[in-house]
Amino acid sequence: MADLVLASGSERRHQLLQRLGLRFRVVDPQAVERFEPGLCTELAIQLVARMKAQQVAERLRDDDAYIIAADTIVVGPNGPLGKPGTRERAREMLTLLRGQRHTVLTGVCAIAARTGAERMGVSRAAVRMRHFEDGELDHYVAGGEPLDKAGAYAVQGLGGALVDAVAGRMDTVIGLDCQLAVRLLTEVGYPHPLPTAPDWHLVLGKTAATRRPLASASRSGLGLR
Repeated sequence: MADLVLASGSERRHQLLQRLGLRFRVVDPQAVERFEPGLCTELAIQLVARMKAQQVAERLRDDDAYIIAADTIVVGPNGPLGKPGTRERAREMLTLLRGQRHTVLTGVCAIAARTGAERMGVSRAAVRMRHFEDGELDHYVAGGEPLDKAGAYAVQGLGGALVDAVAGRMDTVIGLDCQLAVRLLTEVGYPHPLPTAPDWHLVLGKTAATRRPLASASRSGLGLR
């Protein structure tokens, strides 16, 4: 039986794929996420996703496995913003994004391990941040959530309080465009029926004190639209 594999250690991507009702297992590629110099951002983010998928496909090349991988980048006013890593850098990133419109790109790659068939794609969304106060920014950064998030915020977590609006798919901003993932899996020959992929709906702009993370929001009826 064909095995669906999510090449990601990201809990948010696991939750997004799980919500579709698919049976899959998780294999962390443990890949070093790096951009190839000189490439446009849309292509570079797809190649990072491809690198993750290829690492897992190589380990499963004798299996009837279909691998899906993704990577996300925020493109701010001065260019791409990765994961800040430190509170100081997170505060710098969010200060730069405050009151501004920016773009989120999520690259997705699907690979059939046995045949080597592969497809890549990219999803784009526009995000507008609120003019949040310094105190709200400091409170969010102090909690640690932004340190390992592209652009230094998690729209599905407490960081949604900093966001005013999203144009495009919310799951692109969270980290995996499920509609694109389903299409790419079909194109590489995944043999089982795949569901449609409605987008997530989250309430944005609430204060940090009333925000709940993705898993809690889905249980309370803020799930799919």
